[in-house]
Amino acid sequence: MKTATVRQFRDRATSLLKQDEPIVVTRRGTIVGFFLPAAGEALPLEIKRDLFSTLTDEIWASMTNHHLTEDAILADFEKTRKARRRR
Repeated sequence: MKTATVRQFRDRATSLLKQDEPIVVTRRGTIVGFFLPAAGEALPLEIKRDLFSTLTDEIWASMTNHHLTEDAILADFEKTRKARRRR
């Protein structure tokens, strides 16, 4: 199992993803994610549906916990986009 910081994972993603071993991704020494390589086969539709359902539930729960609405998130994206254009 390899370990990579977020920056290393971002900068060397292509070479890291070609390897067949799991990668632990860290930020300031704390684990923030795992990458588990999969065979080149497509995911079965059942798994895709389960993943979509789980991710959707997690997003809605996080939005509820932080008292966010879709409109507030979209407004923040637009604000960030405009700020980046000015740089």
